Amino acid sequence: MKKFVVFDLDDTLVDSVGGIDRWFVELSEQRALGAEGLSFLRAEQQRPVSPEETFRAIVDRFGFSESPSELRRLFWHRWPHLVRTVDGVPENLGRLREHGWRTALLTNGREDQQRPKMRDGLGDYFDVLCFTHDEVASKPHPEAFRIVERRAGTGLRGGWMVGDSLEDDIEGAAALGMSTIWVSGGRDLPTGGILPDEVVKTVDEAFPILLARGAHTS
Repeated sequence: MKKFVVFDLDDTLVDSVGGIDRWFVELSEQRALGAEGLSFLRAEQQRPVSPEETFRAIVDRFGFSESPSELRRLFWHRWPHLVRTVDGVPENLGRLREHGWRTALLTNGREDQQRPKMRDGLGDYFDVLCFTHDEVASKPHPEAFRIVERRAGTGLRGGWMVGDSLEDDIEGAAALGMSTIWVSGGRDLPTGGILPDEVVKTVDEAFPILLARGAHTS
């Protein structure tokens, strides 16, 4: 193995789902929707439908003056600023670098969407930053990973990928010979799918694994 690790951003290093809930709380308070209204918003977050359907349902339920697309724009403007860094991430990234690790961030989304989520000096802890929607391909396409490979000046094979998406992060990286750590968030591994090399509930559990593996690398 080599001391090279690629991290996902959303719901790996930062709590993006928590940011959505914070936006719902703000919306509920600003528009006096009450506890029942907040419960409706949270239920919509869990409903397996497209974002367009979710915002349409919210507008219809509360009779907002905005169209669904306008409400969605309000959400996209505010949500990145409500995302929080997972506790201990900057310190742990710094520790990896002190132990000779090269680090990269590979996140789907545009830079102008993702940068506001990167608080606490998060961007300073990476040798390479890649915002795939500003590039020619997004995860899990191999070219998204190849962009990181070229910019880092080191091969992917033998390196590590840490992320919360089994398809985008784990399967995409494994296909290129990387070892993988899946941040499950408490989810169970589906049967018959890709098997990550390691499974952790939260990203803070991934850092000791990397440091231990790296300790055996000259």
